[in-house]
Amino acid sequence: MTDLFPEVRHGPVPGGYIGKVLQVDLSSGTCRDLNLPEAPTLRRLWGGQALATYMLLRVLPRDARPLGPESVIVMMTGPMTGTGLTPGGTKVCGVFLSPITGYTLGRAATSGFWAVTLKAAGYDGLIITGVAARPTYLYLDDGRAELRDAGSVWGKGTRETEDRLRQEVGRGDARVACIGPAGEHQVPAAMLVNDYNHSASHGLGAVMGSKRLKAIVVHGTGRPRLHDKADLLAAGERWRTVLAPRVYTAKLRMQNPGFGKVWGAFTKSNWRSTVISGDEARGFDRNRVTLRPCFQCSRLCPWDVEIGEGPHAGRIGHFNAGSEWLDAFYNLGFKGNDVLYLAERVNDAGIECGHFSNSAGVAFEAWEKGLLGRDRTDGLALEWGDLAVTERLIEMCARREGWLGNLLAEGAKALASALGGDAPQWAVHTKGGSPAQHDWRPRIADMLANLVASGGMKGQGGFENREPPADLRHRETWGPLDPAKPEGWARSHFLLEQLHQACGVMGVCWFAVETFLATDQARSMIDALNATTGWDVTLDDALDVGHRSIVLQGLFATQRGWRAEHDWTDVGPRFLEPVPDGAHKGFTVARWLPGLVQEYYRLSGRHEVSGRPLPSTLARLELNEFAEWAEPA
Repeated sequence: MTDLFPEVRHGPVPGGYIGKVLQVDLSSGTCRDLNLPEAPTLRRLWGGQALATYMLLRVLPRDARPLGPESVIVMMTGPMTGTGLTPGGTKVCGVFLSPITGYTLGRAATSGFWAVTLKAAGYDGLIITGVAARPTYLYLDDGRAELRDAGSVWGKGTRETEDRLRQEVGRGDARVACIGPAGEHQVPAAMLVNDYNHSASHGLGAVMGSKRLKAIVVHGTGRPRLHDKADLLAAGERWRTVLAPRVYTAKLRMQNPGFGKVWGAFTKSNWRSTVISGDEARGFDRNRVTLRPCFQCSRLCPWDVEIGEGPHAGRIGHFNAGSEWLDAFYNLGFKGNDVLYLAERVNDAGIECGHFSNSAGVAFEAWEKGLLGRDRTDGLALEWGDLAVTERLIEMCARREGWLGNLLAEGAKALASALGGDAPQWAVHTKGGSPAQHDWRPRIADMLANLVASGGMKGQGGFENREPPADLRHRETWGPLDPAKPEGWARSHFLLEQLHQACGVMGVCWFAVETFLATDQARSMIDALNATTGWDVTLDDALDVGHRSIVLQGLFATQRGWRAEHDWTDVGPRFLEPVPDGAHKGFTVARWLPGLVQEYYRLSGRHEVSGRPLPSTLARLELNEFAEWAEPA
């Protein structure tokens, strides 16, 4: 491994990096500092998902099991993480073998303050191996690493765990990333939750639970070196100007029922209805909302709520930038502040909301249709919109209690299969995992993004860009695309996926850039990266780095049996059904499958059925070391 982590560096560390990765062996209870890879590797991969996946490909055995002792977690920040001089420089990405699919890359990214403080504590990233003998947490403080007993918080929810560990280390400004009961019980879609308002999803919590690693607590005072602070300040100011029209407000949070309002569809009754009734956000206007922005970010996405009316009055909730957790409980028959109350409960348990919602949706529908009775529900009557029952199901899922709790934990596909009959037709999943919980079915690019994602992982393109990113319109001359026709959408998705990947691997949150439709959005981001690192990256270089990250993700899965055809063959039938009602009634992308997915793989230089990269793609992206996994000539 010295070729990747040199014992002695042969060149300076670029700006934006600390220069160290911490290797943690939980089995032996030891921690060891490693030097960050040399500058050429950093210049090729930057950080985040790309660099972390490259490391994981080197250290994870091919026959590893997702929750076996041989599993490995790699977490990496990027060079823009923690500069504090641009929006969105808050990201860390963890990669691992997905416990949701069993054979694809698990990717868990989070924002807030934790990643910034990891770098302040002296590390660009972590490599975690082995299994602790007892519940353990990792404590990092200004270059000092220590494994400590976590017995006092094992079994606790994420909120209490964060409070207790901050108190235990005696640092009020320490940052905590932890798992809840769902992670401890290895629920495949268990989350890592940090800074109250944030989560790293898609199964990282389950892998940590299998390692008996309850939390990672970080504290530090360091800051990465910057190449040219004046240029970075100037680029950051341009970036904030571009972002200004999209800043969130407390008033918006008190009115907005969720992202699906943009196109007029919410998930309801296990995806059997999409109609927006207009009272989904009832009572929101009586709540007290406090914005909780991420480190030095001007978009102000995360927020806290104190519920101001009804049976939950006085209850506190902590939420991030998205709104999947709203749709998650609309899907089960809830509205108003019941939704916020249940969303806080599922976050405290540490379960990804869509995973729970789509599993519970199958259970409620099975009860409604007589396929599930009290003998398998722990005596519960599963009526839509029953708050006490749903709250109990969250606990059963998190702790795998009983026949139903165990299958809720395994996911909609597994539960539907166990129920039998027509139930498998009611499941919503992609390769066994839950798509991000919005009704994407009316949106071509967003459906494509979810289908080609790594299984139970958010799509990284989509966003239904009908025109090219503004800073590429001098050569991307297509559009506007027709939302009712397939032509051009694979190109739109792939281009945005490259830019989102580039954004993430530099350590920036997508919510600070989103669609790239504003002029100077991409260029100000690239100029900020160059000012930070001292590089001379171009927008084309950024597209290539994003492309490398996409291909590395696919290579990881290819080595473990994935094929591109799984993207359209291993999908819950209901996800591909025509929209049942509302403004988009009858619409479905299924009529264009597999052609739409195959076009995406061709555009990205991969085989349309196997998903393997072409030899020419690996050569162009400087990934020839993986030539044995290329599509045979």
